[in-house]
Amino acid sequence: MNYYSEDLISYIEPSIVLHPLFDKWISIVEEILLNDEFQKRKLFKHHHNMSVWEHSILVSFNSFLVGRYFNADVRVCAIAGLLHDFYSQAWLSSPELESLENGKYTQELKKKKALFKMHGFTHAKDASENYIKYFPELENKKITNSIKRHMFPLNIIPPRYKEGFIITAIDKWNSVHELPSIKVVPNMVKDKAINVFFKKI
Repeated sequence: MNYYSEDLISYIEPSIVLHPLFDKWISIVEEILLNDEFQKRKLFKHHHNMSVWEHSILVSFNSFLVGRYFNADVRVCAIAGLLHDFYSQAWLSSPELESLENGKYTQELKKKKALFKMHGFTHAKDASENYIKYFPELENKKITNSIKRHMFPLNIIPPRYKEGFIITAIDKWNSVHELPSIKVVPNMVKDKAINVFFKKI
């Protein structure tokens, strides 16, 4: 299964690559982007037709830019933005993930879960633990808190640092813009609620 490539430019949105600050951003995150485990996020579905890889790059780069504007720690913004959805288990299935390492990344999809144990409520904490597992050299209280709290207000404790608020805001902004239309959201919520209901009975 071909997901890994050292040719990062081909897998990054051209508008980001052509931005005058691209070189500064990639100098911070290049080692993460080249990491085999992180590159598997090309196979993780995010919202609509976007992968976790694509979404994470957008959040990272936009957080880096906004962080510069607000005089935040741009290294924290870039890294936490890139790793904010670095959760260990996929929340949507795909044939590629099912066949990758004997379904290692889709095992949780087969389990029944209570509402507050579902992906939206748990993945931020999972990502904050998973990044330390794969990138222990990057462990930093601001990065950890920014990742762990990025689902505020769904997770009720807000970020502690300015960088975390930037990532939280950029993540929401990008997620909304990834949808083909805001009109699809009610149906997505309804379908998810129906699935949860029928799993319980």
